[in-house]
Amino acid sequence: MSRAEAAGVTLLFLTDHDSVAGFPEAQEAARGSSLAVHCGVEINTRHGENVHILGYGMRWQDPGFTARLTELRERRVERLNRMLESLRRLGVDLSFEDVRGGSRESLGRAHVADALKRKGKVSSRAEAFHRYLAQGRPAYVASLGPAPEEAIALIRGAGGFAAVAHPATVADQDAITAWVKAGLEGIEVHYSSHSPSDIVRFQDLADRLGLVVTGGSDYHGRGSGREGPMGVEVSDEVCARFLERLSRCA
Repeated sequence: MSRAEAAGVTLLFLTDHDSVAGFPEAQEAARGSSLAVHCGVEINTRHGENVHILGYGMRWQDPGFTARLTELRERRVERLNRMLESLRRLGVDLSFEDVRGGSRESLGRAHVADALKRKGKVSSRAEAFHRYLAQGRPAYVASLGPAPEEAIALIRGAGGFAAVAHPATVADQDAITAWVKAGLEGIEVHYSSHSPSDIVRFQDLADRLGLVVTGGSDYHGRGSGREGPMGVEVSDEVCARFLERLSRCA
């Protein structure tokens, strides 16, 4: 929170993967700062390895919502255990405790990669993915997450609205049109790695489909490989429309 404030961020949504457990700590850390901090979520789907649905404005303490997120995290553990079994068949001995480390919530491939590095099996997270964990590699296991339509329904059921994250990861752009029919309302036009042409392309898509434009840095923390920049800049018009939709949530 202090680094975000120092970087000039003014509106911050904590969008952890399949979890909202970190939000109270984020609120406390931002107390007394200039940040407007809100709870969001990023739900990993099985549509593709990096097709994620963002949720904004949910009743984040809703029992049905949090129970469903717990189920999604349990699926993550099942996937992780399958990866560990594949690694053992390859002669790479890694335990669940090795992977869990200090992580209490959503476990994924990045945690496996970091454990491989700690155990000296690889020199970097990137090498772990290249040798073992990326799609097509010997220890890869496909996502067990929900379909995008299920993720959208979960967010809407808790009073929020859904947006597709980093839309360049959606190989079939026509799928986004189908998700709009399922209740998708936003698209992450302003993203940390989008080129100017990407922004124009996704802004055009947003205009055509009537979607709320969102922006996000995809900041994952120090040492993650996704540790900067802390925020993205959007126009006053984009921000105003986003905040108007947010005001009608829950």
